[in-house]
Amino acid sequence: MASKPLRVLFVEDNERDVELLLRELRRGGYEPEFERVETADDLKSALGKRSWSIVLSDWRMPEFEAPAALALVKELAPDLPFIIVSGTIGEDTAVDAMRAGAHDFMTKDKLARLIPAVERELSEASVQRERRKLQEQLVISDRMASVGTLAAGVAHEINNPLAALMANLDFAVQDLQRLVDDALTQPTDDSWRGWLARRVDEVVEPLRDARESSERVRHIVRDLKIFSRSSDEERHGPVEVRRVLESSLRMAWNEIRHRASLVKDYGNVPPVQANESRLGQVFLNLIVNAAQAIPEGRAEKNEIRIRTGMADGQRVLVEVHDTGTGIAPEHISRLFDAFFTTKPVGVGTGLGLSICHRIITSLGGEIAVQSEIGSGSTFRLLLPIAKQAEPEPVVVPRAAQPSRRGRILVVDDEPMVSSAVRRMLASDHEVVTVARAEEALERLVAGEHFDVIICDLMMPHMTGMDLHAELSRSLPETARRLVFMTGGAFTTNAREFLDKISNPRLEKPFDVASVRFVVHSLLR
Repeated sequence: MASKPLRVLFVEDNERDVELLLRELRRGGYEPEFERVETADDLKSALGKRSWSIVLSDWRMPEFEAPAALALVKELAPDLPFIIVSGTIGEDTAVDAMRAGAHDFMTKDKLARLIPAVERELSEASVQRERRKLQEQLVISDRMASVGTLAAGVAHEINNPLAALMANLDFAVQDLQRLVDDALTQPTDDSWRGWLARRVDEVVEPLRDARESSERVRHIVRDLKIFSRSSDEERHGPVEVRRVLESSLRMAWNEIRHRASLVKDYGNVPPVQANESRLGQVFLNLIVNAAQAIPEGRAEKNEIRIRTGMADGQRVLVEVHDTGTGIAPEHISRLFDAFFTTKPVGVGTGLGLSICHRIITSLGGEIAVQSEIGSGSTFRLLLPIAKQAEPEPVVVPRAAQPSRRGRILVVDDEPMVSSAVRRMLASDHEVVTVARAEEALERLVAGEHFDVIICDLMMPHMTGMDLHAELSRSLPETARRLVFMTGGAFTTNAREFLDKISNPRLEKPFDVASVRFVVHSLLR
């Protein structure tokens, strides 16, 4: 029978004891790959380099002890089985170690339990891994179901401003052409100047409306980004509750407006310690549930109220209240169970509230409900205050004056984007555009000088990340002058790259003031 592979990390200062354990593992049918460490730094390094099947640790060593090793493993690889194998260990000490998270303990002169213990822990670790993956898939499924439910409403919300945008731009283009044609036939006196001013105003007004419509589309796209972030983006930090609530309300607006009046009762609250995407998923679920508890029609007779405030001075309170049908008393205790639903067949997944409960409790918060048949329901969330203040947003001055005329290279495979950036900057700078990062690299390596390089992050062949890597090797000063344009870092590599570098970035869609501000800041 073929030996079973096993990756063992030994926390042990005695090589002979390691050989003893290896012989026992081989007798049990394993072929171990292993590394031996005896200090905290070595253990950190080993855990960071690769994944391991199991840790076998001595109790006491000259520079390191099992409790410290266990704490480090629990911090850096919490699912990794940890078994203590010691020359001597008292029962009280062993019990304390088990309470601290060790999975088993045994003495080196009694290794008969080693193989059964290893097999048990490997099996349990495997179960913990289909379970964690299953939970992640359930969260993603619920998120997709929520967004799918709202897709028609979101499309409607986008189509309204988009229709206005296209109509106004069509009108402006046509009217500008008529203006030019008419101008050629007008007399060149003062009355002509007044006529021209009036006609220009007529053209500018729809352009302003078009700009406002495009801003609405931008907000909707930003809201969608919050709910489309993948599950591997699990960073927790300060999250502004009101901002996430507003995004959730915009996403659910088409569900709300036919059923109820929306009341926002926002008290001043500090940022909470959370993940923006996951918190948005909770808010969206609760708001959609509140809307769907109210029959369509008679919106003026019903209300959905969102309230924020402080609870006991230590946690942030968020309430979602509706005047809907309410929940039967016998259903309250099962409300947060997976797959339990009071909705008709085909409406909802039965996962939403159970996932809300899991997300909120994982953040160290609480979720509860009060409801009465015929009077509606109130869901209450208690969330921990962020450990540190939310960073101040970057304020972009509306009028940033250039310090000097610069030479700017724009790299984007979408000609309309590069043309738009060129128009934004051409009055103050010399602007060159290219469609391929390879061409940009050739020109830079050949010695062509540019003060600022504005480059798209994701392109089909050579990406902005690839260009940065090449320039960092050959022209590090030039690499520091890169500004990245991104319509959303939708891959893990892209997110990690942006986290790692200090280069400025421009989020698409961007406005003239933002582009000029970034360029002028680099030129200064």
